[in-house]
Amino acid sequence: MRLFLALLLAVFALTPAARAATVVIWPVDPVIRAGEQSTAMWLENKGNEPVTLQVRTFAWSQAGGEDRLDAQQVVVASPPIATVAPGARQLVRIIRRTPDGAPENAYRLLIDELPRPAPAGPDGAVQARLAVQMRYSIPLFTHDAAVPSTVQLDARIVAGAGGRMLSIRNTGTAHARLTDLRLVTGAREVTVHGGLAGYVLPGAVATFALPAGETGRIKVGVNGTDRVLDERA
Repeated sequence: MRLFLALLLAVFALTPAARAATVVIWPVDPVIRAGEQSTAMWLENKGNEPVTLQVRTFAWSQAGGEDRLDAQQVVVASPPIATVAPGARQLVRIIRRTPDGAPENAYRLLIDELPRPAPAGPDGAVQARLAVQMRYSIPLFTHDAAVPSTVQLDARIVAGAGGRMLSIRNTGTAHARLTDLRLVTGAREVTVHGGLAGYVLPGAVATFALPAGETGRIKVGVNGTDRVLDERA
């Protein structure tokens, strides 16, 4: 699966500047399964200039509704830095050094486009120019146990500062990728959050504001399959 990812993190403009390279990354949902030591990821440069990319791997957890990334050495990228020529692609192996010891573990791959050195002027002085740095964040899940991991979601309605909130807790052992959160009454569906609503890791909670005056059963895509949750808004 290929996906054009363009998350602009920082733009520092001093003079008119060149267009940033376009990077294609696939797959965007890499997995290291039980019994496997690595998986492959491709970086492709669709731009007109070389691009240097750095790949770092962080342990991913969630607490208080926020993502947390921590340094770790269990899963690493090889090579960690690569320069990709225009029209070329680079294979990066994501390697698990040791077993994780859990049904599922979550990581984030941060892929940074490193800025090129600023060009020197006729007098040798470095010229100020636009520097655009791109960052791509890719989820990675690893599996270790022979018993399949499971997703178990518990939903409830809670009071928030701005009104009713939907709280979804994952009490299972695998992540839940939530998409297209809706309220359903008969044949009528009201979209609460279209597209990717977010991830809920095992033991974590996600909350969503509910539209005022709308009620119905809670329907959401969970890892690609629609599911109706027990709670009713």
